[in-house]
Amino acid sequence: MIPSLHNGVSALKSLTEGLQILGNNIANVNSLGYKSARVNYSDNFYMHLNDAEAGADGDPSNNIQQHGTGVHVSSVSTDFNQGTHETTGLDLDLAIQGEALPNGGGFFEIVDPVSEEIFYTRAGAFESTTEGLVVTRDQYRYQLQGINGALEIKLENDETLLARRIEEDGKVNLVVSKADANGGSEDIIRNVGQLKLVNFQSPQYLRRAGNGFYSNGGPGQDIGGLLANFLPASGSNGKVKQYTLELSNVDLTNEFANMISHQRSFQAGSRVITTSDMILSEAVNLKR
Repeated sequence: MIPSLHNGVSALKSLTEGLQILGNNIANVNSLGYKSARVNYSDNFYMHLNDAEAGADGDPSNNIQQHGTGVHVSSVSTDFNQGTHETTGLDLDLAIQGEALPNGGGFFEIVDPVSEEIFYTRAGAFESTTEGLVVTRDQYRYQLQGINGALEIKLENDETLLARRIEEDGKVNLVVSKADANGGSEDIIRNVGQLKLVNFQSPQYLRRAGNGFYSNGGPGQDIGGLLANFLPASGSNGKVKQYTLELSNVDLTNEFANMISHQRSFQAGSRVITTSDMILSEAVNLKR
């Protein structure tokens, strides 16, 4: 195989991977908390046919021949910038406000109650179970974590729920109506927990687990560099916004522009293969 043919093939292979990432970004433009991915390309190793060795006069030779061997996908990075916020009418729809902070202000921590595996997410669509646990609003039902474990919002026997309030600093309060000694009732605010936010030194190393969830590696691993601060609105952690959901941070304009660029590059790589094939065919015909 002549080198140009190999270069063209490597270009098509790499660009196909890039188009896969772009297509996934576009497909998830409406996914809650989705973070767009970016493909990074690098050139392959080089064949050094003639290096800059010293000539007879002691000066380096300028007859340098370094032939490239194509391109490959070196990495796929994640853009953790904050997505657009959308206001909803649900009191357990939560978002993290932290666009001016590193890594977008952190993640919610959720736990699989069966396997006890820990995940992290920016998709803050939650609901409460009949037992008072706050869980993800999907088929997984992962439990939202507070400072002291699974977050619970429970009423006492003589209370009637009026409102659930989750403050910017993560404090979870219930506004309840409670019977008094005179046979009437009074409205009180009772704290029932403290929401936990988690941030990382290097969130780029987190593993995507689907559904907007991320993993920090297997048991005993800490691939993202977990930071010790778990309180919202402090340090590198953002504020909690109630009645709000964070949407995808995919920019369709950029994605379509990148897709056009990939398409043109793919066409150029195909032309390299076609031309190389023509040259090989001519060489074979000459030999005949």
